[in-house]
Amino acid sequence: MTLSKIFIVAKKEMIGIIKTKSQMLVGLFFALWFSVMSAPVVKTVDEAAVFGTFNNLMFYFVLMLGIFMAYMFSGKVFFNEKREGNIETLLCTPLSLRQIWFGKVVGVTIVAYLIALLSAALITIIANIFSTSMLLPLPAIFVHIFLVVPAFIAATVGLLGFGHLLLGMRENQILNILFFIVIFFAISLPKNVIGGGFAVSWIEVGVLLMVAVLLLVFVSYLTRYLSKERIITTIA
Repeated sequence: MTLSKIFIVAKKEMIGIIKTKSQMLVGLFFALWFSVMSAPVVKTVDEAAVFGTFNNLMFYFVLMLGIFMAYMFSGKVFFNEKREGNIETLLCTPLSLRQIWFGKVVGVTIVAYLIALLSAALITIIANIFSTSMLLPLPAIFVHIFLVVPAFIAATVGLLGFGHLLLGMRENQILNILFFIVIFFAISLPKNVIGGGFAVSWIEVGVLLMVAVLLLVFVSYLTRYLSKERIITTIA
């Protein structure tokens, strides 16, 4: 699998996402919104619990935003392209189907991850504004942000992309709705995750990284069952 060919597709998808101003504005809005949501949480907890709450916020919100961005951008890169028939042009190129899939995954992951990093920076800045003590992420949180979050974004993009390419248009619409419901439900439960006695440790970070990598490897393996004929016949 030639990396140069994969990055050609990735660059195309990145440019397409960035040029879609409506999606980029939505992404930037959610990055700011997730960050602002952290302010009242940090402000209202006891001083002794502020540090733990801040790290829980970073652990949870940055990951959830990355997954949400992966969902939103995957819809444009895979579903919309298939619905509009543009995927047919790409399938006529010398690129293999796996190269196309990998390129799209890389392109979406880079843009979604950059927005997640922006959210992490904003959460840190806003939390420090409302806190009387200096707040910085734990080493485990740094590893989480720089390894686990991009791995989960790539796994999410890969899974959604595989589903979009494999399924028909009606099934894809159902997939989008179900995935949105799951994300919305997860985002609505921040107090249950960041509150109480929960504390992020290397164990949680390691388990999540392992899950993300295994999921990405599994989905990558499943792509061998895709075919250009299958994709064409499921466009209508």
